[in-house]
Amino acid sequence: MTTPAYLISDVHLTLQDNQEERNRRKLLFQFFHMVQETGGTLYIVGDLFDFWFEYRQVVAKGYLDVISQLYMLRNSGVEIHFILGNHDYWADDFFAKYLGFHVYQQAADVEIGGRRVHLTHGDGLLPSDRGYRLLRLVLRNRLTIFLYRWFHPDLGIALAQYASRLSRKYNPDDGREDYKFNGLMGYVQEQWAAGADIVVMGHYHVNRLQTNTEGKSFLCLGDWINHYTYGRILDGQVELLKWPPESG
Repeated sequence: MTTPAYLISDVHLTLQDNQEERNRRKLLFQFFHMVQETGGTLYIVGDLFDFWFEYRQVVAKGYLDVISQLYMLRNSGVEIHFILGNHDYWADDFFAKYLGFHVYQQAADVEIGGRRVHLTHGDGLLPSDRGYRLLRLVLRNRLTIFLYRWFHPDLGIALAQYASRLSRKYNPDDGREDYKFNGLMGYVQEQWAAGADIVVMGHYHVNRLQTNTEGKSFLCLGDWINHYTYGRILDGQVELLKWPPESG
């Protein structure tokens, strides 16, 4: 695996054409350019899009610039891994077949710079996520996905946008960072015990890095809505950084 490894999650790109969305894309594309210039590998740990539902022949035209930037980044030699999140789980073969991504429906275990890294979007891992876990079983059911594809894309996209807004309300940036981070430690410790050196997670919009006395780390990636943070793994060391880099 080529290093440095860059990790982002919860960008939540939308189809809205407003100044806020244009600014977020501008920053994201600058970040992609930095990754291209420095080389390495890019890991997208879920929810790059505020929603993504993949029809057989249709791609939302509002994401054309994003797709183009990703295509150029991959063609420059940067390997891209995409762990699907709860907002973009309904991907089919587009990212793998046409863009050359490595796509993961579930969590992934990879080796980066000699260290074992466990990557998961993280949705449903808090003990209080019981209701969401039941909803997820319905939303990810093969029959549900098959039936949804029969909606006209204009209607399907509108429904998906509405559902995405509801889902984001379910998990707001509500000041409960300590509760979320501490509540996830049981899962993290299980992964450490199973051999992981670093656990990387998104979904909860918490930007925090903690390393224990044995040198094992838990990295929550934050988001690109409020925090604009990303992870970097280089020479076996993990960092939580902000984009654009803070001067001084």
